[in-house]
Amino acid sequence: MTTHTTPKSEVAITALCTARIQGLTQYAKGNVTIGVKGTPYKPSVLIAIYQKCLDTRTALAAARAQETAALEARDTADAARKTVDASVVAWAVETFGPTSPQAQALGYVAPNPAKPTVETRAQAVTKARATREARGTAGKKQKAKITGATTATPGTSGSSSSGGK
Repeated sequence: MTTHTTPKSEVAITALCTARIQGLTQYAKGNVTIGVKGTPYKPSVLIAIYQKCLDTRTALAAARAQETAALEARDTADAARKTVDASVVAWAVETFGPTSPQAQALGYVAPNPAKPTVETRAQAVTKARATREARGTAGKKQKAKITGATTATPGTSGSSSSGGK
């Protein structure tokens, strides 16, 4: 029994199948049978097996070429879509308004408000404190601390004195 290495690349497999077909066609003539793992094969059957291997590889290469062409066509279509997409949505918002069902049907989604930065928030706190100080306003706790001094006025303590009549 002879040993051989199994080719790994498509080119090597194609070359091997072509060589086997040529060799069987040239040297296996007449009423010859070739035993493969205990089963006898006629050369025509073996040639058909090798030819099918070549045919399927050819079909696969054609399918891959079609896939490549289809991917290129898809990429071209996507580029065209991206070119007009933002303008269509902007048109819908300008024409119908940002909250309209037409704009929403065309895919417009109102952007979420941006979170204020730390610097912006610090400026807001500083301005709020300055405004309260300028206006003289106070919060609940500060107002609770402010009490006015009350003085009792004579004669209003609850008993009324009426002179004798």
